[in-house]
Amino acid sequence: MTTQLPTTSSFIEVAGTRFAYREMGTTHGTPLVLFVHFRGTIENWDPALLTALAKQRPLILFDNTGVGETNGETPTSVSEMAADAAAFIRALGHAQVDLLGFSIGGMVAQEVALQHGDLVRKLILAGTAPESGIHPRPEIFERMNRHGGTEEDGVADFMFFFYGQTSTSQAAGMASLKRIFAQKQFDSSEQVKQAQMEAIGKWAHPQPNSNYQWLRSISHPTLVTNGIEDVMVPTANSYLLTEHIPNAQLIIYPDSGHGHLFQFPEQFAAHVALFLDGDLV
Repeated sequence: MTTQLPTTSSFIEVAGTRFAYREMGTTHGTPLVLFVHFRGTIENWDPALLTALAKQRPLILFDNTGVGETNGETPTSVSEMAADAAAFIRALGHAQVDLLGFSIGGMVAQEVALQHGDLVRKLILAGTAPESGIHPRPEIFERMNRHGGTEEDGVADFMFFFYGQTSTSQAAGMASLKRIFAQKQFDSSEQVKQAQMEAIGKWAHPQPNSNYQWLRSISHPTLVTNGIEDVMVPTANSYLLTEHIPNAQLIIYPDSGHGHLFQFPEQFAAHVALFLDGDLV
């Protein structure tokens, strides 16, 4: 494999689902499997980030059930999404992998670590929340659930949710968005949107007096990351994850929000390399 971005997908069938995936990076080392954000596909990863990550390890990008080029219907629970993802990884023949989960992808990655602990070596949770985590402010939640609007509205919403409102964060975010748009061929369906929204709603449901005790069962070395002000998945959730996962550490990026890993692709990839290669433990 190489660091050149793959533009076509390979496919593998698992229990009737034809999973789309793409591989890049080195031919040695533990593969890093990437779990993308809400409604995202393989092509929603920033190419600059992928190129930086692929310099030192194999990368596996995939569309989970119903998403992008993968057939079937997207399930309505994070638990089912995790089961599908684990089945896909095992079908590729991997006994153990590292996981990078971004946003809803981080929720799914947590569940994979809980359900299939033997499959996971190390875990990276970017811009995500624990089950029953801290909700966005009401006005943010209302904007997240707004329907319709023009393409310009969609770009404006993306820039608002993913990046800080400073000129530097906005400029970096727009540059990232242009890189992503340049490679996009496939989008997710309305069914994916509705199913993932339902899954997030279930995940976010409050569990009074829980104290997040289930996170203590994630024994894997874990790197938690976020921007200083994530308005969509509040940054306070990253502190909760770090507090309750026994072997977790936290990196907060300045002048950034939910999309911190796309705003600082080289720096984020360097931190990932330090963590996965053992210098951050």
